[in-house]
Parts: sequence; structure tokens; C-alpha cells
Amino acid sequence: MTLAVSVNDSSEAESLRGLLRQRQLHPIFQPIIDTLSGQIIGHEALIRGPVGHPLEYPNDIFRVAQQHQLLSELEINCREAAFNRFHQSCMSDYLFLNINPNVLREHGHPQGCTLAMAKQLGISAKRVVIELSEKYPVDDPSILKVAIQRYRDAGFLIAIDDLGAGYSGLQLWSELRPDYVKIDRYFIANIHRDAVKREFVQSILGLARAMHAKVIAEGIECIEELRQLQQLGIHICQGYLLGRPQAEPLQGLPAEKLSQLRSRANSQTETIGLLQEVVPTVSPPTAALAVLDMFVQEPELLSLPVVDGQRAVGLVRRERLMELFSGSYGRALYANKSVTRVMDHNPLIVEFDTPLDHVSQLITEDHQIDVSRQLMITKDGCYQGVASVRNLLRKITDLRIQNARYANPLTLLPGNVPIYREIDKWLGSGEAFRVAYFDLNNFKPYNDVYGYGNGDKLLQWVGDILREEILAEGHFVGHIGGDDFVAIFAENSKWRQHCDNVISRFENQIQQFYTQKDALRGGIVATTRTKGTAFYALLGIAIGVVKPDATHCLSHHDVAVLASEAKKQAKQAGKSVCFISRRRRPAAQLPDHADHGAAV
Repeated sequence: MTLAVSVNDSSEAESLRGLLRQRQLHPIFQPIIDTLSGQIIGHEALIRGPVGHPLEYPNDIFRVAQQHQLLSELEINCREAAFNRFHQSCMSDYLFLNINPNVLREHGHPQGCTLAMAKQLGISAKRVVIELSEKYPVDDPSILKVAIQRYRDAGFLIAIDDLGAGYSGLQLWSELRPDYVKIDRYFIANIHRDAVKREFVQSILGLARAMHAKVIAEGIECIEELRQLQQLGIHICQGYLLGRPQAEPLQGLPAEKLSQLRSRANSQTETIGLLQEVVPTVSPPTAALAVLDMFVQEPELLSLPVVDGQRAVGLVRRERLMELFSGSYGRALYANKSVTRVMDHNPLIVEFDTPLDHVSQLITEDHQIDVSRQLMITKDGCYQGVASVRNLLRKITDLRIQNARYANPLTLLPGNVPIYREIDKWLGSGEAFRVAYFDLNNFKPYNDVYGYGNGDKLLQWVGDILREEILAEGHFVGHIGGDDFVAIFAENSKWRQHCDNVISRFENQIQQFYTQKDALRGGIVATTRTKGTAFYALLGIAIGVVKPDATHCLSHHDVAVLASEAKKQAKQAGKSVCFISRRRRPAAQLPDHADHGAAV
């Protein structure tokens, strides 16, 4: 029921005391998602007052508590409510609890109350993450460090929240060595359009790996932000796009949300399914001695998956089992026990369509995995097989060497060989796709007047635009050479919007590469091929888009001819334009009256 309550400043404190006394503050939970596996790894508990009450939202609640010395009482009330709801919901993931660091310095704040609450409800401290927000300034870090060490000694995990919102975050990070670091929403908003934000997030990710901390990006509100974060290597995410805060914690993601997370605009990405191996499996009731016999009989086996029906439940590792049975009492202790007593209950499990580079990130972050181990592969949650970490790393190394060998040296985008391979993959897939050919108008005169150094800077800038507008969305981008670029889109993607965005950014920012004089007069005077002079307008970007017909375009050669024809049509406009060709096969295969398309 909505409450219509009116309180003035003098009665705010009493209003809050009433809410605390009557236990009217309640938690809501926002999921934290591993976007690679689609699993919910935890929920952040957020506090709310009664609907319609002047103290419904946390900013007002904590403001009043801070002003009237009620912070300690409020914090305890919030934790108690969160623990109770967490317990009632039978949640099996992590509970992230926000704590104002300054409350830990209050002399009257009871020590050990958080652990006592958890124990009373049978909640392991290892499933609770204490979040310290950087938004609250800390006057005496030494007191905070002592308090945090008590939490860590009790078994709780530690997170720094809102990293980047204040000025002491990096110092706090280096001193506290948290298990998780949550990047503030400011650095996530429109990260796909902001190179500085990407650099900041990339540096945070590098520091986190060095300090063995996991990074969580919070405040994600659009798919473009999510795709950019995935490109950077951040896959633990939180935000309205993935799930809004609600009273009932999510037990699993809806099918449509899983589909959104796993979707790739380019379905041709190399995935872990390519490395899948079929090995014998055992069921949970199998005796450990029987599993030992299987390892003895098959020396090549590194692991044996434990599968219940189609569900992957664990992995028995050869070296671990051998170690257990080699002890003086190993056989007596384990021989007749279920294999579940000796298996790894938390092996790395990934979906078959997870890209190889994302699996590599998971392995990099798991410091217990070595190259001799294996991971389990599932499809829609059902066991499929295993993959060797060694084979994965070998494949990734081969791909990186291959990409480096054929990359354009100026922009480091894939060159001709990877472009041709990508087009051939699409032709072989049977899926409809679009190829966009990008070319600059009047680039040669620009080079002649401004020099090759400035020309190279301009090409690198164009490469950055294509990265941010197209590659960041999961589409393929390549650099043919010179001022020629190419992008490949799935037919059902927003290819037209991406091309329009490229033109818009190009037109809005191109003047930065000219002197003020040339920018004002709208172009340059340059020498022509006949040694005369001519006026050339400011650079434009011409885009020719085609939809190849795989029944007539038999290889990348045919697609290249088709795309080149569309690009020539686009350049005839003499300005930035996207020409969408209606031709689906090279002109040589078409009757003379065939419709060409339209420039838009």
C-alpha cells in the first residue's frame, strides 16, 4: 500500500527511527551476471523504505542517518534485513552488502555483528562480499584497514565499490587488496563512444589482474556498452540492461536474456566448441576405486567428467586422485566412497559457443588452473565434452600470430587475408550478410597538401571510428590498405544505423585535420595530375553496401568486385554518403537494365 506521509526537516530523524523500530526498511536485489556463462554470480542488496514515503530511497535514508547519528543503527538494520531475505530466498550465489566505511570507525558500532547474523542463519561468510564505496571519504585509512582485516579474517570477501567516484580509490585498492573492484557508472556510460573511458577501464583491468582481483562493471544500460566491455575483457557485469533491482532475487536469467548475452553479430567467431574432445564419463554414484582403475587402464586420460543425466556436476582429475590413493590410508578412506567425494566440485564450465578469447580470460583470472588441466563444455546447460587448456592456449597463440602477420601495420586492423577468409566463411555459412566498403573522397590531394604524416593520422582516426562504431558492436572490420576499409554485418543487425553513425562522426569531426583557413573555405587547392591546380572539397567518406547472393558469389573475389562497384557508385556523389546497392552479384553476371540501388 502506498503511504502518503509528509515530514519536515525537524521530524526526519523521528521518521527514520520509526522505520527502524518497526522494521519497515526492506531490501531489493540486483543481479550480477557473468556474461560469458550467463550465470548469476551474486546479488547486490539495496535498501528501500515504504513506497511513497519521503524516506523511500537510500540517498534520503542515509542522509538523515548521517545528520542525526543514526548511521550505525541503520547499517545494522539494513544488513539484518538483507541476510533474512537472502536466507528466505534460498539463494546459492554471493550476497554483496554495501557498507559505509565511516560506520566502521564509530566507537559504538558493535564488532562481529555481521558474522553473528550470518552464522545465525547458516550463511557462510565466504558467500558474503562486503562492499566499501569510494563515494564516502575516509579520514583515517589506518582504522579502516584494521576493520577490513577483521572482516577478512572472519572469512568475508571484500569489494571496492564505485571505483573512480572519489580520489582515494587507487590508494584504498593497493592497501586493502580487495577480491572485487566495481567500476563506477560514470566510466561505463557511453564507453563505446569514449576512448578516454576505455583507456581508464583497460588500465583498471590490468591492475586488477596483477592484484588477483575481479572487475565488475556496474550501471550498464545499453547493449553497446556491454559489447564494448566484452571487447575489453570485462565479463562480470551489473546494470538495468541485465536486471533491475527487485524484491525477489533472480534464480536464473530468462531465455531471451541469455540469448542476448550469447548473441554475436558475427556468428563466425572461433569458439571453444572447436576444441571439444569426447572422453568417458562417470555418474555420481561411481566408486572412487572404479575411477582409479579407469585412469590406470587409460594413461592418456587427464580427467573424467562426472555427469548426472546430462548435467555436468564435477570433474575428477588424475593427479588429484592419484595423490589421494598414494597416501598410507588412501585406499581405505576413499576406495568405496562415491566419486563426488574426490571430484572437483567447481570446474570451469563454459558453453560450446563461447569465443576462445573469452575462455582465455576466464582461465587467466582463475589462478588454480594450469596448462595440463581440462575444462567442461556444455550446450544449453547439457554436458557435451571437455577441452584441454593446453590446446586452447595453443589455438589462441596460433590465431594471434596469424592476425599479427596479416594485420595492417598502420591501424592494426585485419588485412586482406583475414578479410577474404571472413567473407568466405559467411558465404559458406548460408546466412545472409552485408559487406560495407569505405573509401575517402579527395584523400590523394589531402596527402599532397598536408603530407603523409598527417594522412596517416587521419587514417588511424578513421580506423578508430570504425572500431568504436562497428567493431565494438561485435562486427568484423578490416583495413584493405590506403584509405579503403571494409566491414561485415549479419543481415539482421543494425548495419544501416552503424554506417550512418560513421558518416555523422566523420562529418562532425573532419575539420580538425585542416587549418582554420581551409576549414572555413570548405576545402583545399592542390595540384592535379596534369600539373594544374584545382579546388578540392573537404574529405568525405563514401560507403558502398552490398548483400551478396551466395548462389552467384562463389568466393571472396566475386564479393570484392560487387563491393567495389557499390563503392564507386557512392563516390560519384562527391560527398559523404551511404550507397545501398540492389545488386547481389557482380555486374558481369547481370543484364544491362538491372537496377543499381540508391544513395542515402
